[in-house]
Amino acid sequence: MDRQLDSAPFGYFTLDDTGMMIDVNQTLHSLLGYQLHEVQGKHINLLLPNASRSFYQLYFFPMIRLQNKVEEMYFSFKSKDGQEIPVLLNALRNERDGKVFNDCACLHMKSRIEYEEVILAAKKDTETRNLLKAKQIAELERLRIELESKQKKLLAVNESLLEMANTDGLTGLRNRHYLQDCLSSYFMPDTEQFLTLSFLLIDIDYFKKVNDTYGHLTGDSILRKLGNLLRDGTRKDDVAARYGGEEFALVLPSTGKVEALEIAERIRCRVENADWNTYGVTISIGVATKVPGDTENSLQSRADWALYYSKEHGRNRVTFGTEE
Repeated sequence: MDRQLDSAPFGYFTLDDTGMMIDVNQTLHSLLGYQLHEVQGKHINLLLPNASRSFYQLYFFPMIRLQNKVEEMYFSFKSKDGQEIPVLLNALRNERDGKVFNDCACLHMKSRIEYEEVILAAKKDTETRNLLKAKQIAELERLRIELESKQKKLLAVNESLLEMANTDGLTGLRNRHYLQDCLSSYFMPDTEQFLTLSFLLIDIDYFKKVNDTYGHLTGDSILRKLGNLLRDGTRKDDVAARYGGEEFALVLPSTGKVEALEIAERIRCRVENADWNTYGVTISIGVATKVPGDTENSLQSRADWALYYSKEHGRNRVTFGTEE
């Protein structure tokens, strides 16, 4: 721990998501009468009286998981000799080296009228519950199960929202935002020089004419069916996305020029001969394969040039974009 933080005029400690104290500064463990080795690596419950333990489980931990922060929370610690020490607690949820930590700072409160009202109410409630211990345990267990259920539902909702944010609403493929993030990941300094990568841009030929002739509902249906065809034809690590309008894109990791052209030609033929394709729909495709010195923009530019060449030279064809 930083020397200045260790002796800062406020208590500081870091918790993992199990409640274990990873770091405790000297200010806090001295305030509570402990040596560092007596608290570091121990569960936070060691420092909490009964009322604050309930408060921690029911309010602090769920709040920092949901909001990534806690502001001005009144808390009480228990010193080594059993005294309750009121504090005002702020906390932030941070990620370091791929691990999540809950960093907490607390100030010892000397003027604590508002705090004491909360603590006295909690103590009274605890004393009442102690008279009916069996009922208390059952109620706390019910609350724990209910809280876990709500947390799972919230995580599921967050996952669902993230999936929606990364998905094209019409075709069910990934959207362009997700595609760009995915493509960027293959050009990170620690991976870009070692990875073979190809990129396909696909455009439906004369799509405006299809919409004008058969209507936009039919056009939307064709976009969905093409999306299904691309999804069904991709491999595990491939990414199929709607690039915009009637354009689609494929990111093909570990794929060189020859294999990328074979994949592109297979897609072109499948569209042309699909059993749903009673409208004579065809596609043009531009293919580019990453070369040393490429960026995500230069790779996309070559694929875009190749697609333009396919469109200008008869459509319903595949063109490879060279470095030149």
